[in-house]
Amino acid sequence: MDERVALLLLHHLFPEWAIMPDGSGVWRAIGRILISAPDLDGLMESLAVADPDAVRRAASLLAESGRLRTG
Repeated sequence: MDERVALLLLHHLFPEWAIMPDGSGVWRAIGRILISAPDLDGLMESLAVADPDAVRRAASLLAESGRLRTG
């Protein structure tokens, strides 16, 4: 997925987090805590630990839109 598209999707799915890549390729999320990860997958794993409720809401939104298959 294009990085810009991923960023737009993440902003929609996680509105309580400020999510951005920095100039050196590190992904950051600022919410109740600061998360840094070397790639988008790592950021998502860290978000799941830091804010599992937000990840469940995001998965629910994706499932409702038909973008995520559950079960």
